[in-house]
Amino acid sequence: MDPIYLGKTIEERYKNYLKTTFFFKDTLLRRSFEEALNTGHLCKGPYLEATPPFRKGQTPRTLFPSLLGTQPDEEFLDAVHGDRSLYHHQEEAISKVWAGKNIVVATGTGSGKTESFLYPILLYLYQEFLAGTLGPGVRALILYPMNALANDQRDRLGQICRRLKQRHSPFTFTFGQYIGETPEDENDISRHARDLLAERERQGHSIMSNGQVIHGELVLRCEMRATPPNILITNYSMLEYLLLRPLDSVLFDRGQARWWTFLVLDEAHQYRGSRGIEMGMLIRRLKQRLREGGRREPFRCIATSATLAGGEKDRHAVMEFAASLFDEEFDEDCLIMGEVEPVSDNPHGTLRPDDYRLLAEALNDDSRGTPTNPNLLKIGQALKVPVRSDLPPSLLIGEILCRDSRSSNLRQLATGNILEIRQIAQEIFPELPEAERVSALSRLVDLLSRVDDPKSGVPLLSPRYHLFLRSLEGAFVSYWPEKKVYLERKAADKEGAAFEVALCKECGQHYFVGRLQNRRLQEAVRDPCQLNFGVDFFRPTDNLEEAEGEGADRLLYKLCLICGELSQGELLCGHDIFLILQKEESPPDEERADQ
Repeated sequence: MDPIYLGKTIEERYKNYLKTTFFFKDTLLRRSFEEALNTGHLCKGPYLEATPPFRKGQTPRTLFPSLLGTQPDEEFLDAVHGDRSLYHHQEEAISKVWAGKNIVVATGTGSGKTESFLYPILLYLYQEFLAGTLGPGVRALILYPMNALANDQRDRLGQICRRLKQRHSPFTFTFGQYIGETPEDENDISRHARDLLAERERQGHSIMSNGQVIHGELVLRCEMRATPPNILITNYSMLEYLLLRPLDSVLFDRGQARWWTFLVLDEAHQYRGSRGIEMGMLIRRLKQRLREGGRREPFRCIATSATLAGGEKDRHAVMEFAASLFDEEFDEDCLIMGEVEPVSDNPHGTLRPDDYRLLAEALNDDSRGTPTNPNLLKIGQALKVPVRSDLPPSLLIGEILCRDSRSSNLRQLATGNILEIRQIAQEIFPELPEAERVSALSRLVDLLSRVDDPKSGVPLLSPRYHLFLRSLEGAFVSYWPEKKVYLERKAADKEGAAFEVALCKECGQHYFVGRLQNRRLQEAVRDPCQLNFGVDFFRPTDNLEEAEGEGADRLLYKLCLICGELSQGELLCGHDIFLILQKEESPPDEERADQ
């Protein structure tokens, strides 16, 4: 992947979108707007970041039997990727939750925080299945601040259910995403009920019995009320509705609350300040409702965040925050932070840029021929790495790159940092022409991401590219000394004033936007909480006589193009460069007073 080409492609598509969405009828302004978009201020990057390699722990196959006290069936282990090593922090989180502790998982992005709470929940459900007590009823509530995050969790649970079904596992569980878009029943056309039901059937991870879902995803509200899911996914606002609506009381009342065990808050750092107080009160209301509904056992509370803790120094403050949020006890040793593997290379030389292409070709070759690849033998010999036939290609080439000073330098620079791609390319490949550096860097990054560290077994590099696109603050037009469009606010100066404009979606006519205050066209108030909320729209016209002839009821103004004075009478500023504006009526609907 060429990050520069990809970045330029995305930027061009963004600019084309802006050009077609915001069309100026005025030819000069349209051309100026396109020139402003091409100045390069809309896009920054690409940047390269590498997440640190986290320390590996046990696999679920070895960890789960020690927690359950019995050997799980193979179908269950396969469904949760039982042979894939957990990170050490995941193993620690699962063990502590299983022991009944409340935890905060404060590890970085891409560190597998989801498994830290999902696996103990699945283990709990599996234990109930073994005991014969697993049936309808909520065992775990997972609260997300955004539906997009909830959708990801829904997809992941669907994949686990699908694997359980494919492997004919006797263990089954149900889950449901209850949000504003969740259909009431199969006839709920406005929420696309039929589409969701068809998608569930196409995915094939749910099992029906007597018209009810006994395994897999519940997609209708009526299904969740009839047979409450084992895992309930929702958001803050919907949870408030669930607690208030009589129809949804079946999730909490008549003994159903006795099953509720796990309370999970994802992205917990978003609940600080006043929002944190609201969330804390909501959780307290929920717990009281559950206690009244039959819950007697303690809850297991889990909070996750990539940014809540900056290190050991924050441990006490983070756990106090969690304790206040959930109104539960959090021990300080239950803050889970990721342990990373240090970049411990031992360089024996520096490979040529073309060597990385040869290594990539060797990696793509049939593994049986890799040890005898002449290029691989030559490169390994140069770095004093014996090319062993018993090593898989990813580990063999990984060992070679661990001895390469250029690869080591790149890993040191990129891990835990975010660097502009051209800057890091110059640092890693200074001997190459500028036009070739980024391509060489992207090849090396791709190669490092595909091979493993022979000591830890994790990829040598876990890269991510970032590209930032800036949304428009608005469009601002000046008429003097020339017609010109700015994409940032510009105060009146010796070069004249610039005024915010809006465009008619039908014809592209531009209107001056603002409010008349102190004989000036000033920025409008867009906050509905303010008393002077609202916007006035002024259409420019070049012909005063024509404008006056449209009717005496039309409000005409003169706008000084140098200082921004606006008046229905004569201008007092002393400038003689002005424009005639015709004020348009605002919508009568108060809620649309700024449109």
